[in-house]
Amino acid sequence: MKAGKAAKSSSIRTARVAALGVLAVVLGGQSVLTAQAAQEDVPYCHRYADFNFPDYMAMWNYDDPALTATTFFAMLNMAASSMDKTFMSELLSQIARTFVMRGDMENARYYLEQANLFLAQSEPRAEVYYLRETARLYATQGDYTQATEWMQTAWQLAKQEQYAQLMIETALDLGDGQMTRLPDAEQQEWHHLANRLAENTHDQRAQLWVLQHTARFR
Repeated sequence: MKAGKAAKSSSIRTARVAALGVLAVVLGGQSVLTAQAAQEDVPYCHRYADFNFPDYMAMWNYDDPALTATTFFAMLNMAASSMDKTFMSELLSQIARTFVMRGDMENARYYLEQANLFLAQSEPRAEVYYLRETARLYATQGDYTQATEWMQTAWQLAKQEQYAQLMIETALDLGDGQMTRLPDAEQQEWHHLANRLAENTHDQRAQLWVLQHTARFR
């Protein structure tokens, strides 16, 4: 058992050291890394400086957060090569989430701190993801007051920027008693709002997300 834990700790430390190297490259203002080749069978979320960015959210395996983390760590090189601070910040926030799901709050906080470093030079969308994952961390620790405050701030920014998918996701989370512990009436209001947003959105990515998560609207 001790040997297994030691191996796991060593693996996490190795990943963190590698991530630090990537982050240093991006923060230093120049890239020495080679971009990964585009994959034809992977959906892309956007382009930046001739880079195709895989839709990392489509690569989430919620049943295996450790495997998901490995996938996301491998994508850090691409993010560093592009110098896209938005993609880097979002990716780091999702890496943090994989640690939250495994109960490793120390590493979750660490990667959220790294995500925060890029927010000043990122699109507001990256901040919404950062706020949401910070809320998730607080909820997992049982601090539902902080979780609610962070999630509500995420909602306000998503609404301000009219990020359709993030508005829907965040409204659902605010209506989730395991996330915020709001009074039942408020939870129902948020859930109804999420349903209305989902029914009326014309955003294709939001529509696809809704189709993939129909169970959350019941």
